[in-house]
Amino acid sequence: MLLQTPVGIPPYPFRIEPSDTLLLVGSCFATGIGERFVRDHLAATVNPRGTMYNPISVLHTIEKSDIKPRITFITLGTSRVYMLKATGEVVDNCQKRPAALFDERDLTIDECADAITQIVEELTQRDSEAQIVVTVSPIRYRKYGYHESQLHKAVLLLAADKACRRHGNCHYF
Repeated sequence: MLLQTPVGIPPYPFRIEPSDTLLLVGSCFATGIGERFVRDHLAATVNPRGTMYNPISVLHTIEKSDIKPRITFITLGTSRVYMLKATGEVVDNCQKRPAALFDERDLTIDECADAITQIVEELTQRDSEAQIVVTVSPIRYRKYGYHESQLHKAVLLLAADKACRRHGNCHYF
């Protein structure tokens, strides 16, 4: 009896070389993988502005960094964003401020795909050989319910697929 589902991973059009500059941005899954790269003495920058879960916050992190990575790993966790009521802008980290200062909303597939596309375009402008690997964190969030968490993951999966189909240097893992 086979109790596992074998998953074939197709080869990517690039390899991680010891001299590569890496950037890992996103959820705690990105932090875990990134810490492994650092421990193995690869030139990896891991979540330079802290852990981020949604595509817009990941985009903000990349826009505010001056890193020119050859390979970037983006790990998304949710399509839910928090917006500062006073300005309506998406905040990347609520910094333990009172919840009453924020509104919550769920991003659409197109909003997520557009943010991922902007990330790919930004990184490609910095390095024309840049490769971007997008994944969705397998960790489920209990806060809003497991079903709701799965819906957020489905939005992210569809958005990642849509964005990666637009760009030859964007790959889903």
